[in-house]
Amino acid sequence: MKQKALRSQEVTFGIRVPNSGPLASPASIVKVAKEAESLGFDSVWVHDHLTWTEEIHRTHISSGSDEALKTNENPDFYEALTTLSYLAGLVDSVRIGIACLMLPCRNPIYAAKQVATLDVLCGGRLDLGVGIGSPATIKSREYEVFGVNRRLRGKICDDYVGAMKAVWTSHPSSYEGRFVSFKDAEIFPKPLQKPHPPIWVGGWTEAAMKRTAKLGEGWLPAWLTPEDIAPRYQEVKEMARQFGRDGDAIHLGIEVYASIDEDSSKAKKNALGTFQASRGTYEREMTLEYLESVSLIGSPDEIREKIRAYAGAGVSHFEIKFIYPTMDRHLEMMKLFSDEVLRKLSSG
Repeated sequence: MKQKALRSQEVTFGIRVPNSGPLASPASIVKVAKEAESLGFDSVWVHDHLTWTEEIHRTHISSGSDEALKTNENPDFYEALTTLSYLAGLVDSVRIGIACLMLPCRNPIYAAKQVATLDVLCGGRLDLGVGIGSPATIKSREYEVFGVNRRLRGKICDDYVGAMKAVWTSHPSSYEGRFVSFKDAEIFPKPLQKPHPPIWVGGWTEAAMKRTAKLGEGWLPAWLTPEDIAPRYQEVKEMARQFGRDGDAIHLGIEVYASIDEDSSKAKKNALGTFQASRGTYEREMTLEYLESVSLIGSPDEIREKIRAYAGAGVSHFEIKFIYPTMDRHLEMMKLFSDEVLRKLSSG
C-alpha cells in the first residue's frame, strides 16, 4: 500500500543556521538560510545564549561538528533576535525561529517590543521558542552575569511570558506579576500574527511540559525517542485541558541532530566525534547508541523511516541541526536531505 504523503499532512522541516559553533559567521548564516529556502525547507532557526565560554564552545556543539573546531578559537555566538532581523530581509518565504530565547535573562517588556517589531518586519513569519537553558550551559554563568536568580528561572520565565502576552494583546498594557509589573504601558507595534507569534516551549522535563500546557502553542523538546515522546505529548495535552486550554491545539516539534549519507555507516561515523565530545553535556548522561536513536542519522531510507515514526507519535515539526565539518559538507547534506527525504515524503 502506498504511504500517505507526510508533508501534505503539515509536517514541516527547519534548519539550524550557524549563529554559534566553529563555523559561525555572517556569511555562513546567510548561506545556510538562503540554501534552506531554495531547497524547500520550511524554516530557519537560530538558538540563543548571551554569554558563552571557550569550554562550552568545544563541548556543546549546536552548529558544526567536533572536527571543525580549531585551537584557541573565539566562542562566537551571534545574538538571536539581531541575527533573525538580518535574515528577515534576505529570505522571504521561509519562517524564521528562535529555539530558544533565554527569556529569564532579558527584560520582558523590551523583548516583547523586539519580537513584535521583528514579526511585523518579517511579514508574520516568526516562531518564538522560550526556554531557561540546560545544565550543560551552567558554566557560562549567564544568570550570574545578569544578576538573575538561577533557582527561580522557571518561575521567572512563566511570569515574563505572561508580561509579553499582555504587551502584545492589549492597549494600554498592564501586568501584575511576581517578577515584573507595569500599568498602562503604550507599546507599539503589535505583532502581525494574532494574537502573537506562536510560542514554542523548549525542554523535555516535566517542568517544560507544564510550561507548554499552560503558556505555549507548541512544545519543542529534544532527546526523546518516538516511543517516549508520544505518551509525553498526550500528557501535555491533558495538562493543557486542566488549565482550561485546547490541548489538541498544541503542536509538537522536536530538535534533532542529523547526519545523512547514501552510505549509512559513513553518516554514523561522521556524527560519532561530535557525539563523543558532547556526550557529557546533554542535560543527562546518554550512551552513543541512545544519541543515535534520538537523531536523524543514516541513509535517506533510514531517516525517512525515523521521521515517519516521529510523525506517527504526533511530531509535526523537525528543527534539524546537521553535524558538519565544513560548510561545503553542510550544503551537500542539505541537498541530499531535500532530494531524498523531503521530496519523497511529499510524494508518499
